[in-house]
Amino acid sequence: MKHRNCSFSQIKRISDAVYEEAERRANLLPIHKNSHRGAEANLIGCLGEVLAENWMSKMGIKFASKLSQTKFDYLINDTLTLEIKTKDRTCRPRIDFDNTAPLYNHAHQRPDYFLFISLQRNKRDVSMPFLCRFKTAYIVGGISCEELDRIGIPFFKGEQDWRNGTSFWTDCLNVENWQLVPLFEMVEILQGNKHKASEGASINVKIIHEMCSRIEAGLLRPRNLPLNINQ
Repeated sequence: MKHRNCSFSQIKRISDAVYEEAERRANLLPIHKNSHRGAEANLIGCLGEVLAENWMSKMGIKFASKLSQTKFDYLINDTLTLEIKTKDRTCRPRIDFDNTAPLYNHAHQRPDYFLFISLQRNKRDVSMPFLCRFKTAYIVGGISCEELDRIGIPFFKGEQDWRNGTSFWTDCLNVENWQLVPLFEMVEILQGNKHKASEGASINVKIIHEMCSRIEAGLLRPRNLPLNINQ
């Protein structure tokens, strides 16, 4: 399996202005019925959006906010659609860490690309306000909706990931960091200088074989898995 993405862009310091804008946005949002963490989920998502906007501005990417609707977050260069997905982590991202798109709205939310952001906090930090626990963040890469459908590994609500003990609160598709479009290519795509990534994402053969074994043993429910696992 070839690693398409091997490095991440670290945001070493999150400014007070970013925290304040994220909190302002979150306070205007309802608590969605499918939300696992309620108000905290809104705060995390809004922080990821503000960080993504700052990053896009720095990279010279033209974007228009479409946050008032639910199909995608941003219109890029009047052509591409982009959705931001943000994770709360307690350590630096590794190439084998997962990125997640929930399936409860996947038929509705089909942007051209997803951009994944990892927030990092100290798990022993219980300071308030909540957002200030996140001292740094990483923009880890992106993937097209088409590729996510092709290579994403489905987990179902109530299942536990045997690799890290994560319990899934909803059905979702997961892709690991190494499978993503690297940031330097995401920048070119979002700037309009490149049509698509120079190489396609590899299927996670190791995980698929293990999942097949667990399905056969009755430890997991059957599901459709990416094809061509002998590549």
